[in-house]
Amino acid sequence: MRIHEYLIKSFRFKGVPLWFTVLAVFLWGPHVLIADTTVLERIVEAERTVHYIGASLRTSSSPRGVRTFEEHVIHVPGDASYRKLLSVVGERKPSNDPQNRDERQRNDNRRGGDENNRNNRRRGQQRWRQVRIPFSEKTIKLIGQNYNLEHRPSDEKIVNHETDLLVISPQVAGRPSKHIFFARKNGVILRVEDYDADGVLREIFVYTRISFNAEAVNAKWEAIQKDIRPQQRRSRPSSLEEAEKILKTKPVQPEYVPSGFQLQEVRSIRGKESNSVLLEYTDGLVNFTLIEITGKPPRGRGEETPIQLGGMTVYKRRFGATDAFRWSDEKIHFLLFGAMPTTEMQKIVESIIGRANIK
Repeated sequence: MRIHEYLIKSFRFKGVPLWFTVLAVFLWGPHVLIADTTVLERIVEAERTVHYIGASLRTSSSPRGVRTFEEHVIHVPGDASYRKLLSVVGERKPSNDPQNRDERQRNDNRRGGDENNRNNRRRGQQRWRQVRIPFSEKTIKLIGQNYNLEHRPSDEKIVNHETDLLVISPQVAGRPSKHIFFARKNGVILRVEDYDADGVLREIFVYTRISFNAEAVNAKWEAIQKDIRPQQRRSRPSSLEEAEKILKTKPVQPEYVPSGFQLQEVRSIRGKESNSVLLEYTDGLVNFTLIEITGKPPRGRGEETPIQLGGMTVYKRRFGATDAFRWSDEKIHFLLFGAMPTTEMQKIVESIIGRANIK
């Protein structure tokens, strides 16, 4: 018999009022609070306002292996965080696909050989790179709609700071969950654990040291300014109206999107031979991206399998823990990828093909 059932039966037998029974069970049980988005908003506000500097470890796992990244981190209010890679433990396992090996060899030969190429990658990784604040106002709202938030004190200290824990768990089966440990005093995130839909830990981020001394942060910030390069993205924000001008046809949006997903952002890329529009969808934690391309069709990457969806040949390939898809109609080439189950992705593909056919 569970302890709370025993307590209720015992108190009722002795004639104790029901309100007292409920109070006793509450006090006996662990101190857990069902939270709203205000806790998440406090965490994001800390990212905007608190100075900090430190070092962190980030570990991720995939079918191609486990890698741990050690990084320096600096954050100044009014700007995003910046990270600089210090070391990597573990490397991705090479693909066994002969086509990929041959293509990599050709690319290496064109770029001057393997060693030069590796050196260039190392130099790029050793620069400070910008990291955006983790949750926007829109994603916070979507998380509140699509996930359960549970706030509880934690008895664990991280780099000598007392912490609270925010557990974000899905309301819909097949979605991931996230555990955020944050400093009780100021709300800064100290550790993040990402679990897949089966409850398997896939990624972890944790500080190994951190300081909130504003003077030390500002001094370090001044010292590294010459090493900071503005982040440049190939794509730029757009609207659906601008996207229609770029593609010279109205972008095709999915007829079907999984429960809770909304269009988060539209971005565009103008090129010499082709133009692209990126439609990015999210439920707050999970994202998928639809790319629509004019001009030459994109080349396939890796080992692809042709399948029939919506009366059309679609090429499927492995993408992380799930699959990515590409196909073409008379005017537009499509790419679809994201951290979604393959069955859901196939439904999205079919709905896009159906809409494209009736345009």
